Amino acid sequence: MRMKMFAADTFEAAKAAIFAEMGEDAIILSEREVPGGVEVRAATDKLGGGMVPSEPRFLTRMHATGGHARANENPMRNRIRDALLWHGAPPRFADRVADAGAPMTARSQDPADIMASGLDALITCDPIPAMPTRDILLVGPPGHGRTATAAKMTRRAAVTNTEIMPVAADLDATAGGAQLAAYLELEQRQIRSASTPDALFELLRNARKEGYRCVIDLPAIVPFDEEDMASLKDLIAVIDAEPVLVMSAEGHPDDQAEAARAFAAVGVRRAILTKLDVTRRRGGAVAALSGAGIAFSHLAVTPFIGGGLVPAAPARLSKILLEEAPADIALRGAA
Repeated sequence: MRMKMFAADTFEAAKAAIFAEMGEDAIILSEREVPGGVEVRAATDKLGGGMVPSEPRFLTRMHATGGHARANENPMRNRIRDALLWHGAPPRFADRVADAGAPMTARSQDPADIMASGLDALITCDPIPAMPTRDILLVGPPGHGRTATAAKMTRRAAVTNTEIMPVAADLDATAGGAQLAAYLELEQRQIRSASTPDALFELLRNARKEGYRCVIDLPAIVPFDEEDMASLKDLIAVIDAEPVLVMSAEGHPDDQAEAARAFAAVGVRRAILTKLDVTRRRGGAVAALSGAGIAFSHLAVTPFIGGGLVPAAPARLSKILLEEAPADIALRGAA
């Protein structure tokens, strides 16, 4: 038999989580009220279906060294885990964040602080300056917002009284320049287009001679297509620009994880997480980037071009993973 303690705000919420994870045959062993909510212990004879041991190896090691009380009996720790699971994060990632944040409960009972502490142990945040030190090559799957991100980076630079050159690498003849122009009414004179790799290389050489930094909107790359990824790897090898992944928070967590690993394999080290304003469950993308070792650069929290990117930080990610409010409200005050 496998047993596990569940924590939630109410008995009904705890039981819903039990039956969702353990199945309809789960048995309620005990219930009790605790500060901040309730704890319900349940058991099942089933070994599969997503069941986990009642005590992870992490906790066994803590007992051997005289560590804290059982973390899975810590209501705040479980609240963090439950929030991540609700957001679609894989159970292993949810447990790791909750376990890493658990020590913070000795200093704070604010769930945002606890989750931020847990995320800080597992992710890296590395924002891109408004004036990048290298040209930026935006890569990503279809429909993840590369062109809008290129426009947002261009507008962000203009707000700081700097100027970067938005480049539409129209290598697939999809009128990338026209798409950028639709976003950048005020900066249309800055937009450049290139329809072949050679034209792109020449454009970048001339821009660098004139002292410009470029943000390049590359055509969509399908991460599960070997030819697409081979072509991207070749391009990254010959172009002096940093590849930055533009990943939407939408999608199945397994697809997101596989895509992130594929882009990491060709040299991507930073990512901009998009569509946070239209996605309710955002945990899969966060876990995917963390698992691939890709740093979070910026978060796209609104469709508007002006002010559409905020620097990524554990505290900001914590807020959007805890609150069901719109992302722009959760991140109010972000600069």
